[in-house]
Amino acid sequence: MLPVFINRCGAGRHVQLIPSDFGSQGVYLLRVGDNQAMRGRRFKVLTTVASMALLVFVLWLVKHLREQRKAAEREAYYQSALAKYASDLKPGMSREQVEQRLQTNGKRFNQMCCVASFRREHASLVGSSWDDLVKIGEESTPWFCSENNVYIAFEFNPKSQGERLKTNPSDTLKRVSVFHHLEGCL
Repeated sequence: MLPVFINRCGAGRHVQLIPSDFGSQGVYLLRVGDNQAMRGRRFKVLTTVASMALLVFVLWLVKHLREQRKAAEREAYYQSALAKYASDLKPGMSREQVEQRLQTNGKRFNQMCCVASFRREHASLVGSSWDDLVKIGEESTPWFCSENNVYIAFEFNPKSQGERLKTNPSDTLKRVSVFHHLEGCL
């Protein structure tokens, strides 16, 4: 049996010469291995990488939970604004009464056709009316839109069908609701 030679080289590695099983003398296999110090360094690197990954995950989780809490607070605000408007302006009121009350309270409003169609409640625009919108908030926007506004929508039933005018003072209030609307989209 031939002896096994061990030679130390730099960086904490060692080289081991092992006799070959091929039967010829003088042929040795070279085996390079790690010693305890090298395994300790590798463990430190892996521990550092795992700690960094865990830290990134915890920071993402904290941010996500914070965003959820803020979204819940905004939604609670939207619902309280809805309750306030719904208690003052009841279904069946005329458009003239609704708009007069909004103006009296100093609330600016816009008009937009067919809020119900944006909610996909009905597909036909025939027999639809223009609705009044009071802006109450903004949400974060996706990359393809410039605005994500939140409105209190005053949806009206048209008093008469087939009119050319977009609004009629005698249109009746059908529903008051919160309406999220993406605007300026590609």
